[in-house]
Amino acid sequence: MTSVDKRRRERIRAKQAARYVASSQSPLDQVDEIEGEAIARSRSVNPSPDGHVLKAPGRNARRRRLEARREARTQNQEVRAANETRPTQPSRMFFSVGAKAESKPASLSKRRSARQREHLRRQGLDPARPEARVRPQGVVWVSWRWFSGALSLTLVFVLYAMLGTNVFVVNSVAVGGEKYLTAEQIFEAAGIANKHLFWVDPLDVEKRLESNPSIADAQVFVGWPPNMVSILISEREPALIWEQGNFRVWVDVNGIVMFQREERTELLRIVSREQNAEPLGVGSTIDREVIAGALQLKAKFPNIEELLYDPVKGLGYQDGRNWIVWFGVGTNMEMKVLVYDAIVRAYNPAIQFLEVDVSDPDHPSFIDRFPTDQ
Repeated sequence: MTSVDKRRRERIRAKQAARYVASSQSPLDQVDEIEGEAIARSRSVNPSPDGHVLKAPGRNARRRRLEARREARTQNQEVRAANETRPTQPSRMFFSVGAKAESKPASLSKRRSARQREHLRRQGLDPARPEARVRPQGVVWVSWRWFSGALSLTLVFVLYAMLGTNVFVVNSVAVGGEKYLTAEQIFEAAGIANKHLFWVDPLDVEKRLESNPSIADAQVFVGWPPNMVSILISEREPALIWEQGNFRVWVDVNGIVMFQREERTELLRIVSREQNAEPLGVGSTIDREVIAGALQLKAKFPNIEELLYDPVKGLGYQDGRNWIVWFGVGTNMEMKVLVYDAIVRAYNPAIQFLEVDVSDPDHPSFIDRFPTDQ
């Protein structure tokens, strides 16, 4: 089949399609279809690969384009005249074209839309229906709206669980490092019972725990359930037992008074001879010179189990030879012990001592149990 016959048959088909469309479309759509048909006919003279109208070659190119436009106007007028003789539908009466619009050619936007529709029809596509998307098999597509909605619901649930329930209310703590204290006592000293986790300040809890006389150091860690709050403590170790009347307390190396949690027979005991004195309260302090002197005497005489304390004479102990020796306080117990030994070697057994006072090693003194008039 020659190209001339092929183009002729295409023109016949286009005319038949135009008549069919004109019988079922509105007047304005019919005008667009006829104009598209004229443009297609003009393309058949010199078509291009991309569907655009190219200029006809030769000297008669302008004349051919003008003839194609005149032919399109003539057909448009014929279609409009035929539509005016037919009764129009009430819902499409607003599509009627006035006499002034009939005398003007189609606008540039309409011609472009007609060319686009014609191009789609040649490719076998329906211009009125958008191209369907084909999703690959095996791929799960999730809408961003569904995803954002699920995320919002999750955040609302988490916020309600944090603020509206008792999940994050501190009812217990995990304790480590305790030796004399119990976990319940540490939890009570922390002061965070029935408190929301978000309002727990670790630094504030540490300061509150370290103010307890029995706790030397505390570390607080805030986490998530079940162990929301963890406390690691270091308790003060007692250095000696202080006895005043019938009241006994522990005292550490820094002189801080603590409760006596248990009986420790290996600890040095100091019995106070201070008259009408109030018992030492927990958290009070004793002069560190007294504690240092007592520990030095214990190191010098390991068999000593009990020391005496006088506010004026200081520390002393009951010698096995039936007298009391006073060493005062401070860290120069080594010198005082040497002075005391020298006095005993010089005067005993000629003199039976009642007391020996070496609290001032430069001016020692003693009291004879059996004084004479000489």
